[in-house]
Amino acid sequence: MTYTAPTKIVLVSTLPPVNTSLSEYGKFLVEGLLGASEKVEIHVLADLAETSLPLQEISHPRLSVERCWRLNDLRNPLKLISRLFALKPDLVLFNLQFASFGDRKVPAMLGLTAPMLAKKLGFKVVSLIHNLPDAMELDNPCFGRSQLEQKLIQAGASVATRMLLSSDKLIVTLDRYRQILTDKYKADNVEVIALGSYIEPASQLHLQSANRFLTFGKFGTYKKLEKLLDAFAQLTERHPDSELLIGGTDHPATPGYLASIQQRYAHLNQVKFIGWIEDEALPGLLRDAKALVLSYESTAGSSGPLHLALSQGKPVIAPDMGDFRLVADHEGAELLFYQPEQADGLVNILENVMNNRVDLERISRRNLRVAQAFSSNRIARCYTDLIANLIEQDLVVPASMGSLPALANVSEIVSVSGIDILSRSTEQAA
Repeated sequence: MTYTAPTKIVLVSTLPPVNTSLSEYGKFLVEGLLGASEKVEIHVLADLAETSLPLQEISHPRLSVERCWRLNDLRNPLKLISRLFALKPDLVLFNLQFASFGDRKVPAMLGLTAPMLAKKLGFKVVSLIHNLPDAMELDNPCFGRSQLEQKLIQAGASVATRMLLSSDKLIVTLDRYRQILTDKYKADNVEVIALGSYIEPASQLHLQSANRFLTFGKFGTYKKLEKLLDAFAQLTERHPDSELLIGGTDHPATPGYLASIQQRYAHLNQVKFIGWIEDEALPGLLRDAKALVLSYESTAGSSGPLHLALSQGKPVIAPDMGDFRLVADHEGAELLFYQPEQADGLVNILENVMNNRVDLERISRRNLRVAQAFSSNRIARCYTDLIANLIEQDLVVPASMGSLPALANVSEIVSVSGIDILSRSTEQAA
C-alpha cells in the first residue's frame, strides 16, 4: 500500500534525546514512516525535557518536533487536543504504555483519554499500546501497596483499556493481547504488529567466548538487579574472569535506585555500571556480550532489550514468566529460562553459559533468524500499510476547538471519560 497524496501524521510519543519510556521506539516509528514514502510529513508531539539545556532533536526535512506535554501534568489531554486542532493532521498515531503520561494514577489515566477524545472530535486515530494490564500480574506488590489500591488499579486499567479501544485501530505487540481484548472487551479493531528489532539485524554472528554479560533498561520497579548481582557474586569466586555490564538509568518512579545498588555492591569488581547506552553503541555492546541477562520480577509488555539482543543473534537469559514465554512461543525465539522462584535458578543458568554447557551457536543462529523475520523494515512496512489504508477511508472533518466548551477544563474531561469517581478514589489511595 502506498500514499497517494501528501500525508500529515502527528505522532504522540516520547522521543530522544529525552530518555523516557518508549522514546527509542518513537524514534523507530519516525524513521520507519519517513522512510516508507516521500509523501509523508510527521509532526511529533513529544514530552518536555527536565532540563533547560537545548536539545539536539532528530533532524529531517519532513519532520518537526514540538515538546508540549510533561509527565504527571493534568493538562496533557487539553494540550494535545489543542495542538491537533492547530495542526489538522490526516492521522494521529499514539505510541503508548499505560504509564506514558504519569507515574501517578490520575495524570496517567487522564493522559490516556487523549486518543478517545481525538477520535470523538473527528480525527483518525491509531493507538499502539506496548503493555496490557489484563495480561499483567496486577496483584504483584510493585503495582499497589494494598488490596484496595490493587483493585482500584485493576478497575482503572479496565476503563483505560476501553478508552484506548475507541481508536480506529488499536495495535498490540503480542497475539495474546489481541485474544484478551477480543474475548473480554469484544473488540474488533485490534491489529497485531510484533515489536520487532528497531535496529538492523546483524549480517553475521559474533560469538563471544569471554564471560561478559550485559543487562540494560530503566531499573527499580519491576526490573531489579539484586537477584542478578547476588547470583553474580556467587559465580565470580569460581569464574574470576567473568564480567557484568549494567547500562541504563533509574525508572522515573524510583529515583536513586541505581546509586543505592552501586553502593551496596561496590565490592563486586567485575560489575561495571556504564550509564545510559546511546543507540549507536548498543549493537557493539551486544556483540561483545556472551549473553543478555533480563532480571525482572514481572513483565509489562514485549521487551525492548530482548528484541535488541535477538537482532544481534545473542542468547538471552530470562525468567520463565509472562511475555518472555509468549515471545518464545509466538515469535520462535529460543530463550534460556530460569525459574525466578528457585533460589539457584539464575546461578545455574549463568554457570551453564559460562561453562558452555549449552549450544550457544545454535541458539544465536535461531535468534538471528527470528530478528530477520521481524526486522525493522518489515515492521515499519506493517505500520505504513495500516496507516495508508486507514487514511484512504472517508475522513470526518474535526470540529473546531472553539465549538467545544464542554471540554474547557480538565475536571470536565474526567467526567466525560466516565472516570470521575475512579479518579477521586485513586487520588486518595496514592
